[in-house]
Amino acid sequence: MIIVTGGTHGIGRACVERLSPQGVVFTGRDREAGEALAAAHPGAHFVAGDVASEADCRHVVEAALALGEGRLSGLVNNAGLGRRMEFATATAEDWDVVMGVNARSAFLFTRNALAGLRAGRGSVVNVASVAGRAGEEGLAVYCASKAAVIAMTQSLALEFGDEVRFNAICPGQIATRMMAGIMADEMRLRQLELRIPAGRLGEPGEVADVIEWLLSDKASYVNGAVLTVDGGETAGLRTPRMP
Repeated sequence: MIIVTGGTHGIGRACVERLSPQGVVFTGRDREAGEALAAAHPGAHFVAGDVASEADCRHVVEAALALGEGRLSGLVNNAGLGRRMEFATATAEDWDVVMGVNARSAFLFTRNALAGLRAGRGSVVNVASVAGRAGEEGLAVYCASKAAVIAMTQSLALEFGDEVRFNAICPGQIATRMMAGIMADEMRLRQLELRIPAGRLGEPGEVADVIEWLLSDKASYVNGAVLTVDGGETAGLRTPRMP
């Protein structure tokens, strides 16, 4: 059994669709979307909840352990929240909310699922971001949360690598709800696409492909890796191109 957090939309939804034949328990706060997704994929089981709540986290993990007879083959810590803000006006509440969804949830799910993952010799994929590997103006809090996820991934890979593999992926500009504002503005979208060697935004399914591989035995010797999935955007400096 595999757990996917933030599974009702975007990358998480693509993961649920892709992994459902293996058995998936997924969570999210959008009950209507979650129930519809589960109904469309017989191997998927939806449990509504707040990923930053330890009680809700335990409830999701317990459901997965019951279905998996005490064993978990995978965990995808995908739930994420992006808030662009000026650092000078950011509040402690902003910090707590962003860190809660992006970093605390990864800690809570991993800690509560660890026994089942060890029993199933499972694999954990933490969805970080290219913003966790370098700063970005207006995203200091978000960048900090994703950097925390990367550091935790690498530390746990060292601690538990003989039983459970831990890897992180860093998506770039992916066509999800988080990018809705830019996708609705043709000029801003074109400016963004010019920064990306691939010339376009990524699709959630392309990120799910990498996650599926990392969870599988085909990646059995991949542990502690941080894989970038961004169409080449962060490979280095690129000569500006005129539209």
